[in-house]
Amino acid sequence: MPICFKVATHKANQVKQQAHKSATSPEELLAKVWDEKQQWACAELLQSSFSENRFPNVVHAEGNGFVETAIAAYNGHHHLVLRPDDVWIAILGQFNFYVNAHVKELRAQFVRHKKKKRIEVTARGSRYTVDFGALSKDMVEAIHKNVVDNELKDWILPDFSTTTDHDTVISAVLMMSTMKGYFNYSMSLMCGIPSVTLEGEKADWDKLVKRLDKLSSFGPEPTAWVQLLRPIFNRFAQAFNGDPDVDFWSRICHHQSFGSGPVYLSGWITAFCVWSATGEWQGPPLAFFQQSPASETPHRVPSEYPQGSRLFLDGVLYPVLDYYNHVTLGFCDVDVKLDDNGKKIDCMMVAGHVACLVGDKDSDTIRPLPSWFMFIKKEKSQEPNLKAKRAWKKFCSCF
Repeated sequence: MPICFKVATHKANQVKQQAHKSATSPEELLAKVWDEKQQWACAELLQSSFSENRFPNVVHAEGNGFVETAIAAYNGHHHLVLRPDDVWIAILGQFNFYVNAHVKELRAQFVRHKKKKRIEVTARGSRYTVDFGALSKDMVEAIHKNVVDNELKDWILPDFSTTTDHDTVISAVLMMSTMKGYFNYSMSLMCGIPSVTLEGEKADWDKLVKRLDKLSSFGPEPTAWVQLLRPIFNRFAQAFNGDPDVDFWSRICHHQSFGSGPVYLSGWITAFCVWSATGEWQGPPLAFFQQSPASETPHRVPSEYPQGSRLFLDGVLYPVLDYYNHVTLGFCDVDVKLDDNGKKIDCMMVAGHVACLVGDKDSDTIRPLPSWFMFIKKEKSQEPNLKAKRAWKKFCSCF
């Protein structure tokens, strides 16, 4: 059974429309979150996680739909709804950055081949009739047969009571992106006969905690990351015991309870931004995590991090991140060579956290909206690289 608990005494505010973020179609949503990618534009959207002719009433495009939904709920005083799948997709997005920044060092943990290996899956139909989500899951099965870790696929793909087919597809594409340093992907088509409500169960959130164990096998940085995540995941699960840690949820953005609107983040949400898009570690120094395991007594704090200035959970120190520069994108991309009945097409798949969904009935409630897209690539015109700077003041003024 899902649980719902109060974190603060004030009433929830209605979510205000944000014209510069609102999206009314998959194409518009992709365009708004994809603008930060300068090399490739979407020439034609082939398919997405959104049903044809059905798009949610209120969707706000976000570069990181998970982190920024949490921030919006905190700063705007909105109810927050999370699923274990939302948390796990955020984990996979960050893990993707780390693996792709350490392709050489981690190669032996994933594959035996030395060069990138081409993987191809086939299906009957055309690019307008085939199920690209199903092809993505077929691609994961093919990856599974070519990696040394037999548990990797089952570890990556979610199987919570809240998991939808879209969540599986999103995680499959994230797995493809994470492994793109070792594989090239092709899809070949052939004509033929057409044929802070925590949702889920307590067991789902307990299972989410268990999934952390494998991360430690990938190196010192993922091991440190596990120490940051475990106190958070334990509190997710703890809430199902009828004892939600209200103070924990009030420290989602800022280490001082109910702090709002800083230009930096120092709450536990920073644990979901420990790597930059280039795989650079943004968390506390690794030396801090190499001390004794977390306990009720805080670790020895490095001198540059005085105890009172940082958030600690179970003795674990959380980083302070510049909102403008350190909140990484919540979605990933991967190239796919599409053979549509002999026609060669350069495509790309994008998946992860790209939006914040406002409830149809309860317009005071928001939740992350993980999504996926498959599109034909086209080269962008050589325009100046003017990456739009996210304005925190504008963000806060919307609430």
